[in-house]
Amino acid sequence: MKNLVAELKNERDKQLSGSLYYWTQILFSYNSNHMEGTQLTEDQTQQIFDTGTVFANDGQAIKVDDVLETANHFRAFDYLLDTVEVPVTSAYVFELHRILKRATSQENDAKYHVGGFKIVPNQIGFLDATETTSPADTPQAIADLFSEWEASGQTGRDLSAIAKFHWQFERIHPFSDGNGRIGRLLIFKEGCRSGAVPLIIREDTKPYYLRGLKTFKTTPGYLIDTLGHEQDNYQGMIARFFPEPNHELD
Repeated sequence: MKNLVAELKNERDKQLSGSLYYWTQILFSYNSNHMEGTQLTEDQTQQIFDTGTVFANDGQAIKVDDVLETANHFRAFDYLLDTVEVPVTSAYVFELHRILKRATSQENDAKYHVGGFKIVPNQIGFLDATETTSPADTPQAIADLFSEWEASGQTGRDLSAIAKFHWQFERIHPFSDGNGRIGRLLIFKEGCRSGAVPLIIREDTKPYYLRGLKTFKTTPGYLIDTLGHEQDNYQGMIARFFPEPNHELD
C-alpha cells in the first residue's frame, strides 16, 4: 500500500477537506479512543479536527484528557504516515506513546511512565481479567516480539501474521495506559508497510475484536476474521474515494 500512503500524505499536505485522509483521521481517532472510554462523539471528533474546538452536548461534561487524546491521535497518525517504512522498535512505540499522551494528566504522573514501559503491573479487563507480562519482563518480551517481527520479512506478513503480532503486543500490554490505541496504530502502519490493505477497528466491532484477542491462542480465526472484515470496510472507503479502475493505490 505504498501508493496509498503517498496519497494520504498528499491529501494531508494539501489540507483536502472531505478526503480519504480527512475521514481516516476522524474515524480512526473516534473509534480507537471511544473503545477505550472516551465520551466524545464522532461529530465532536470532527469538530476538533476541523477547528481545534469542541462544543458540549446538553448536560455533557467533557474531560480535558478526552479532547487532548483525540487531538493527539491525529498527530500520532501523521507520525505513522511519515514513518511507515521505519522498523518497529521499542524507541518507535515510545515515541507514539509520548505523542498520544502529550499534555494529558498522565504525562507527568510518574506511575504512568509516559514514553516508557509500565512500571506497575496491569491486566486486560476487570471481571474476567487476562494477565499480562510483568514490568520486569516487559522490555525483553517486547524486544523479542519486535525482533521476530522484523526477521519475518515483509512478504510473510499476511493478515494472519498481523493478527498474531497484534495479539502478542496486547498480551504483553507494555504501557500503563494506551496499549490498545498504540497497538491499533501499529496494525495500520504495518499493514501499509507490508503491502496489505490497512484497517480501522470500529466501535461496533469491539465485542468481536475483544473476543478475538481473548481466544486467539486457541481460536485465532475469530480475530483474523474480525480484522478481515474491517479490512474490507477500509477497502470500501478507498473505492468510494477512488472509484476509477485505473487509479491504483496498492
